[in-house]
Amino acid sequence: MRASRGGHPFAVAVWMLCGAVVVASVAGVVGGILSRSFVVDMAAMWPLVAAAVLIGLSGRWLGRRRARSQALLPLALFTALVLGASLHLGGWDRLPSASARLTGPEDGILSQPTELVAQVVGDLELAAGEPSVAYSVRPILRGGLVGAPRATETVTDGSLSVRIEAAPDAPAWYQFAGWSISLSPRVPWRLVLNGSMDADLTGLPLSSGALAGSGSVRLGEPPEGGAGLILAGDFVVTVPPGAAVVVDGEAVVPSGWEAAEGGSRSPAAPGDGGAWRLTIQGDVPVTIREG
Repeated sequence: MRASRGGHPFAVAVWMLCGAVVVASVAGVVGGILSRSFVVDMAAMWPLVAAAVLIGLSGRWLGRRRARSQALLPLALFTALVLGASLHLGGWDRLPSASARLTGPEDGILSQPTELVAQVVGDLELAAGEPSVAYSVRPILRGGLVGAPRATETVTDGSLSVRIEAAPDAPAWYQFAGWSISLSPRVPWRLVLNGSMDADLTGLPLSSGALAGSGSVRLGEPPEGGAGLILAGDFVVTVPPGAAVVVDGEAVVPSGWEAAEGGSRSPAAPGDGGAWRLTIQGDVPVTIREG
């Protein structure tokens, strides 16, 4: 039985899949789900689409007597589109959007401690990175209004301060959901952060910090001399079980913690020093968990 003049059903189905991928991509960029850099990256991968077209057309010519050969062109295009989207979302370092990444110098420039200032109207991820690199910043490849990062380093009385901010001269296509920052774990850090955070501080030595916004913060064991964090916003702070923690301000704490003047404290908290000192500011209580 011959296929209908409209084309082989399998070929029609694959063409529909190609259309669905294109429509979903456009809707994702317009709707703010995908970064605008997706368009630039896909345009840069035109050789991949061209190769798919050549493969599809040659396959149709070689198998012109077979109805199923009609599906080779849309199948090759569909594969190219999905592969291109996967390379973008996977952060392939040869795409144009990779130019928005920021890699700092070797960590030999860092002071004891080093200050980091990063404030964004968007997502802010923070964790320990490679020991040999002072800091690195990768844009979060989702839709948003956060520009490509730029670092400004200043030294005052021998102390280094690193400020991460959006580069004003970056192309408008390079707007993202936020930044993912990695810091060297070789020196203590003084953090000044603002944004919607996912901060894993378990592998970073901290001197002090001031965090505003919302999100989750994970702490490791407190340093030997203790360290203080100021929290202003809707945060969930996770500390190791049995960690020494002193809270100044209103917070939701685990059961078994003791009430103290102006706040609360964990059973392991010493009389002075050697503990996380969490100061809660603002009207939103912080939630503290053990885990």
